Amino acid sequence: MAEDVRVYKTKKSITEAFIILLNEKDFNQITIKDICSRSLISKSTFYSHFVDKYDLLEKMVNKYITFFKNEISFRFVSTDQGHVAQVIEMIMDQTAANKREIATLLNVHVPFANLRVELEGILYQACLSYLNEKLSDPNVSIDYLAQLYTANAMVHINWTLKSEKDKNAIELVHKLQQYIFEQVQK
Repeated sequence: MAEDVRVYKTKKSITEAFIILLNEKDFNQITIKDICSRSLISKSTFYSHFVDKYDLLEKMVNKYITFFKNEISFRFVSTDQGHVAQVIEMIMDQTAANKREIATLLNVHVPFANLRVELEGILYQACLSYLNEKLSDPNVSIDYLAQLYTANAMVHINWTLKSEKDKNAIELVHKLQQYIFEQVQK
């Protein structure tokens, strides 16, 4: 069942206010009163949707964790089909569309809801699994390659968040990853 429009608008107002506040002050300094004041709602309205600010942050981070898990696993499936550049571009489109929110959440470092750590883990595990499956006798450590892939992907995500989507950068990322994977198989 689809979410009621009023509920959707209220949650959107709360999350937008929260993102603005996270750009102004540290997570630990933000109060429920700040969020309610910025989103023009009452505390009871806030508490009807979220337990506390930690719950709000966790739900926002989990939304992107789910997105990145799905898209990154699709990225490795597409490797065998030769559609990697298109998948990278699709991921960057979605990242660019949610630029402010993702960029802000990547800079919030709270142990239970750290998007940067989670995203790095997703990238690393997806690449490690792919390499373990595809490579029987690599001439370079698979762990090293997975870390290299993760660093490369994070640099590209951060670039997209600071700039705009760049087709040349997407193509370069694709070629770099392709080169790395091809060298290992030699």
